[in-house]
Amino acid sequence: MAGSYNDGQVWVAELVGTTVLCVLGLGGIANAVLPGTKGHGIGFLGIAFCFGWGVFLSLQFVGHISGFYNPAVALAGAVVGDIGWKRMLVCISAEMLGGFLAAILMWFTYIPHFQPLEVVQQTDDNLCNCCDLETGGVAIIKQELSAPAHRYVSAGTRGEQMTMNKVQPSDAEHQLPAHTFVQTLRNKLILMTGVCIQNSNDDANEGSVNKLHPGARVKAKSQACGPSVRQRIEEDQEVKLTVFCTRPSVRKHYWLYCFWAECFLTFLLTYGAFSISNQGSLAISDGAETSLYKTGLQPLLIGFLVFGLILCGGGTTGPALNPARDLAPRIAHWILPIPGKGPSEWWYSWVPVFAPCVGAVLGGLFAKSMKHMLVAGL
Repeated sequence: MAGSYNDGQVWVAELVGTTVLCVLGLGGIANAVLPGTKGHGIGFLGIAFCFGWGVFLSLQFVGHISGFYNPAVALAGAVVGDIGWKRMLVCISAEMLGGFLAAILMWFTYIPHFQPLEVVQQTDDNLCNCCDLETGGVAIIKQELSAPAHRYVSAGTRGEQMTMNKVQPSDAEHQLPAHTFVQTLRNKLILMTGVCIQNSNDDANEGSVNKLHPGARVKAKSQACGPSVRQRIEEDQEVKLTVFCTRPSVRKHYWLYCFWAECFLTFLLTYGAFSISNQGSLAISDGAETSLYKTGLQPLLIGFLVFGLILCGGGTTGPALNPARDLAPRIAHWILPIPGKGPSEWWYSWVPVFAPCVGAVLGGLFAKSMKHMLVAGL
């Protein structure tokens, strides 16, 4: 992969490739989860595409020099003998620095969206069942870049399904009769904004508003219930951490489920990437076709491989599949002056480091054994 290039050239190639990969991947996460972004809500499909496309572009840019961009895969390459141990250390150092630089670049790009929460109002009055009584208060929290419409609608007691606080103009027009000038004005505002508005001194119309949201309780502004201060702060901190590194979707026995998910997916990644590379060298004998395969089709196939693995198996951990994509940005999250950030969850950081390394080594050994079988004609 990098036979004719010296260590310095390989180091630069791994640095550039890993930085490009992580900028696209982490940028996709930031665009999807941070409040107020133009791509807010693009979902897991968009994130998976960003990481897959990042792998493809990195391989296109500098893959002819070196194309690991992943300390776990570099370790597997050293174990199976594709590169020396010294070259492995060169690659890993460049990859970790690339992941760290990518996290800083991504954070600087999305600085306006890393805003702290601002408590507009906190009250101990009129607590309802959907409030967190342990905190002794209810918070009405403003986040400048997110819609504040949720302040006026409650989803009832805990355990009930949450209901949306947006209404369709046609529903509001048919279900909110206008008996007075004030009610007519309120109905017009609902039609224009799509948000239910409840007068603090008017309880007579609560039934008509509840018709728009079965099972929901609409409260006056002075009685508005919602997430507690603690809940909203924790949610905001989790979102900001998710932009940088992976988090487990399960806490109970995470060391088993998350370790397995990361190990298994990285096994498939390494075996798939090595197999794609071996296929090009074994099945194609023409020099021009080999060059076309390695510079065009091979990077595309590996990019689609990453896209598919994240999309099908990333629900448990994220996933990381790459220590440089998780540990280095986690360090950046720990260091950077991000307003309102929470802990970097170091208790989980060992999983996306050791599990991919184990899976990559196993995947590399399996790919090598399959290559020997193909060469032997079995």
